[in-house]
Amino acid sequence: MAIKAPRWCAKCRASHAGECPQRVVWQKKPAVVSGRGGRPWRRKRERIFIRDNFLCQIHLLRGELRSVSLSGVDAGICDHKVPLSQGGTDDDENLQTICAECDKEKTSGEALRGRGGKKGF
Repeated sequence: MAIKAPRWCAKCRASHAGECPQRVVWQKKPAVVSGRGGRPWRRKRERIFIRDNFLCQIHLLRGELRSVSLSGVDAGICDHKVPLSQGGTDDDENLQTICAECDKEKTSGEALRGRGGKKGF
């Protein structure tokens, strides 16, 4: 049986015949569990889009029809009417389908109110 020749280890800057004694075994990090994401949220989002007939609910309140899709260029957003940060929930009654344009407008309004700005939306 042949003995392995020592090899230079850049980690501890010494020669070893086998593995480095300071070697750390790589371990996969545990998955972070999010409240929204994954298959259950995708199913709920699809159910809300079907309930809302794939129409932006904010445009609908204005008397306009604006269709959205689950993905692609016209992808809609499953939006919380009352934001989670203000005590809203993920219940179906608190969710609505909106277009990306309305989401951007609504989000900026919520951020402005969060900083003590004007009321609106």
